[in-house]
Amino acid sequence: MPGPDAADVRASRTSATRASAGRRRRGFRGAHRRLAVLAAAVLMVGGTLTGCGNSPANPKPAGAAVEPPPVGIELANRLLQEYAAGNTRVNAGLDPAAVDAIEMPPASVGSKAGLQVAKTQAVAVPSTGYVQPRFVFPRLTGYPKYFVAITQLLQSSTVSPSPKYLLFVQDQEGAPWKVAYYPFALDRSELPELEQDAAGGAPVVADTAGLLADPAALGRAYQDYAQGKRDPKVPLSPTKALTGQLTGGWTAGVQAQRAKGGILERTIPADAPRYATYLLRTRDGGVLAFTAVQVRDTMTATGGKGDVQLDAGSREAALAGSPEGARAPQFTVDRLEIYLSHIPPSATPGTGVQLIAFGDYALSVT
Repeated sequence: MPGPDAADVRASRTSATRASAGRRRRGFRGAHRRLAVLAAAVLMVGGTLTGCGNSPANPKPAGAAVEPPPVGIELANRLLQEYAAGNTRVNAGLDPAAVDAIEMPPASVGSKAGLQVAKTQAVAVPSTGYVQPRFVFPRLTGYPKYFVAITQLLQSSTVSPSPKYLLFVQDQEGAPWKVAYYPFALDRSELPELEQDAAGGAPVVADTAGLLADPAALGRAYQDYAQGKRDPKVPLSPTKALTGQLTGGWTAGVQAQRAKGGILERTIPADAPRYATYLLRTRDGGVLAFTAVQVRDTMTATGGKGDVQLDAGSREAALAGSPEGARAPQFTVDRLEIYLSHIPPSATPGTGVQLIAFGDYALSVT
């Protein structure tokens, strides 16, 4: 479940950034922000909801009458309310096992790990509201079916200026709708306009032909970029999410480890889970891509001498079963990286592929 505000998203860092900060206060704040990522989604009803979910996101001007999309606003609003209520129950009980009733991978993977952290640290989960929902409905005839709710966050009487994208999926006929992705966009100026008709229906993206890059290649390209490498097949635009969050967080983690006599390395394991990709057509002929990849960070003492540490109060320490902190010659941290990207058409590439939103979730520590 997505973070409540821009601060939470900016806090996404590598394992070393949190694990090596050396200050309990910073570790606790990082854990608290992660809890907000799992915050109960209390949908604002009554006057707030009335009229807010009755139009699609950035529709084209009304023209000839169009058929209603396979999922309409009435059903989408109901599903959003049900998801909010489910979040409330799951988070109030700090019950990782209950996540599967309302989410599916990759969202459920990150949420379960976060709930485990909350349970270990015995920290309450704050509530977050969804307001002003707008919807995008791909005109899919088969399964899986999916749609996106674009919503603002309300926390402590403050509405976030940037949107969160909740992607709902129904695997097969009669199956429950579950949230698969929940990225939070930092910079509204980087958001592309989506292709939609007046009824909120969106064209189906049948294949990736004509795109500047293959969506399946984004995860590795982003990780390479953070480590100073470039893939000419995936030209990347230097967005805030890419340079500030992902690259900045990784660089800080590497430097922190080096200062303490340690080494931080990251790989994408060959046996890592493969997560489904979902695409929405943008008005420029490109796509808005929901993708995810699992990475593995290895923290090792230089020369095999001495220890590396997990800071007290950090999410990594909690996942290792030692919330008070831990030391060892080596730690391995599996992490989930979730991306929201704009891939332009190859005919009009602009500045390249844009990473719009980035989420980092520690999953396990050994």
